[in-house]
Amino acid sequence: MARLSDLGVDFQHWCFACGQLNPGGMHLDFEVARDRAEARYTAERRHQGYDGLLHGGVVTALLDEAMGWAIFHQGIWGVTARINVSFRLGVPVGEELRVVGEVTRDRGRLIETHGTLSRAGDETVLAEADATFLRMPETRRRELERRYSRTDEAFARVRAAIEAEEAVEHGRT
Repeated sequence: MARLSDLGVDFQHWCFACGQLNPGGMHLDFEVARDRAEARYTAERRHQGYDGLLHGGVVTALLDEAMGWAIFHQGIWGVTARINVSFRLGVPVGEELRVVGEVTRDRGRLIETHGTLSRAGDETVLAEADATFLRMPETRRRELERRYSRTDEAFARVRAAIEAEEAVEHGRT
């Protein structure tokens, strides 16, 4: 898998989930493969709901972000149109978590995804989600590309790294 920050994806912005400038954010850094994004995160007390448990809205944000990066690192700009989260167990504060987002179906304008949030130590699934993303209109995409400059260059490096990894994996079979 390719780590986005190592490939020059700019996280110097205020996104609650992945932005490095947001002091209250989660500062996620994703590793990606084709149609997949994964990150590790240790839930902080400031993001808790009930004592010792991560707030459900933050759990949803983790899943939404992972599913979003599963499409976004491929150069597809989209927004969440629908998300359905199932909370399996309480998500503990202070433990390392693993969040994974995957594309399950690309229907053109709509992209369906699935995400899981689990304990990193034993892979117990704590929450999961299904979401539908809507591709952005071309004018809005261009506007955001100007705001987040050099994304095309970074995503070209991401695509090259994924293709190189797949070539090595394919050569081993």
